[in-house]
Amino acid sequence: MNPKHIWVVFKKEVKDIMRDKRAVITSILIPMILIPVINMLVGGNIEKLNKEITENITIALSKDSNTEEIRELVQNQIIKDHPNLHLITVDDPMDAIDRSEIRAVLDFETDCLEKLESGEPFTIKVYYDSSQTKSGGSLGVIWGIINEFNQKIVGERLELYGLSKDVLTPAIIEESNIASEEETAGSILSMIFPLMLVILLSTGGIAPATDLVAGEKERNTFEPLLTTRPSRTSILLGKYLTVTLFSFITVMATGIGLILGYIINPSSLSMGSGVNVTGFSIPTPALLLSLLISITLGMTFAALQIALSTYARSFKEAQTYLSFLMIGIMIPGYATMFVQSNEIPFYMFFVPVMNVLSSFKIVFGYNINYMYLATALVSSMVYVAISLWLASSLFKKEKFIFRR
Repeated sequence: MNPKHIWVVFKKEVKDIMRDKRAVITSILIPMILIPVINMLVGGNIEKLNKEITENITIALSKDSNTEEIRELVQNQIIKDHPNLHLITVDDPMDAIDRSEIRAVLDFETDCLEKLESGEPFTIKVYYDSSQTKSGGSLGVIWGIINEFNQKIVGERLELYGLSKDVLTPAIIEESNIASEEETAGSILSMIFPLMLVILLSTGGIAPATDLVAGEKERNTFEPLLTTRPSRTSILLGKYLTVTLFSFITVMATGIGLILGYIINPSSLSMGSGVNVTGFSIPTPALLLSLLISITLGMTFAALQIALSTYARSFKEAQTYLSFLMIGIMIPGYATMFVQSNEIPFYMFFVPVMNVLSSFKIVFGYNINYMYLATALVSSMVYVAISLWLASSLFKKEKFIFRR
């Protein structure tokens, strides 16, 4: 192994990849542009949907309930103080829900007015369509407004008997959120960022790894390369460093895209949740450990990608193997997506991929444990060594190098 030879191979591979406009577009330009666009579109659509669910809610009465007296009850008492609710008339109420013309249909008992007058309870059926997001989301708003009407009637009845409505509320609930603004922002980021990072690191090197070994086999340029002065180890490390470099270029391009998206629309990072992430910060030691852990993860993926590309007979076969690798990475990612940062068991910091996901979760969740982070870093370094050994073993065996 000669460092000079490694450097020569590395420069040669980087130049070759940079000449490929497709590699530059997929590794740099697409993440830089696509990620902020997706975040802003998703966040903007969620904000718009939440606004539409709570504002401008159209309702109708069933055919049996569509009388002048009940319409007056709904308009002048139930929804009077709620301008976001609109009672409209339609020919077929149920069909109107299907056509998204209205959100819900209210069906009152036929003798509801008599029961209301005599102090008896009556039933209001609310018909809605749970398959429609706006219809299902509006149900909670409608329930809340009907409950307000109930409380108003109860108050009037108690006042008639000279009683205070407070007698019906023996315990008053007061909410107090003990999570700081930083912790709330971190909980949102801990669900999104670790999974995104792992996916980017597992996919960023796929294109160069496929081309640098399996691609060269197809172009018949791999055998002549092996006859040059650099040893196989030097050639392997030169290609390995190239794949690692482009993995991190993809991550950095995505990071730049996230920053640009945040500058354009600060709510893009919270994906429309309304949580402010401006006050979010990570302690410097935890940040450094997190960066080292992400670097080791990228190095592990790069070695595995080189190994699979070496094993493959062709460019297409290498793409198939590497796509399976990406699918395998997403399984632990989604399995730990909703795990709370304070509930992560210690063993996860030893398991490949899960150790990186868990590390970023405890950092973003402000449950930082430096022993856990150190464990994740050491275990990740072990996996780097194992993956490099695997790639080197395949690279040195003729039966894999010259598979046809």
